[in-house]
Amino acid sequence: MTALQSADLAFVRPSKRALDEAINQSTVEAEEKGYVHVALVVHEQGQLTVIEATVDSGAVERPLTSFLQDHEGLVDFYRLKDGPRNPTAIVKRARQFIGQPYNHGFFENGPGLYCSQLVTRAFSDEQVFKEEPLQFGPNGTILPHWLDYYRKLQRAIPIKELGSSPNSLLRSHSLIALHV
Repeated sequence: MTALQSADLAFVRPSKRALDEAINQSTVEAEEKGYVHVALVVHEQGQLTVIEATVDSGAVERPLTSFLQDHEGLVDFYRLKDGPRNPTAIVKRARQFIGQPYNHGFFENGPGLYCSQLVTRAFSDEQVFKEEPLQFGPNGTILPHWLDYYRKLQRAIPIKELGSSPNSLLRSHSLIALHV
């Protein structure tokens, strides 16, 4: 078994919630294991926490035990293949976002941050995660869930904007699965 370290990532598999299913269907590619949420692990002074951007609370830091409980065991952990160059800087950068609202529209320039956007920015100096055009359905389509979602937001779907998803972070091929 591997011990968790600062700058490891906690990926959440989809539950039966409609938003989870829409994210997974929009961003997973054939033969991929699909994920709908990602958080940054922090290991300091013997304590494990996660920094994440949540729909309800925005960017927060909370105990890993609480995170695992909320996600009912649907969590897998990953680490950069070569290890992060500076995990302390990654955590410090992520903590700068605590208190910001959730970016409900997944817009490139906010307001606020969504989960993989927080992780991508926290790892910006590592240059391992690249933003790509956002996907709202397979093969350039837009799923009905997203049409309804953005209609309720009264905003255009940001299909030409750059962004990330938990699944796009894994497609970087920079991460390895941990057995914890």
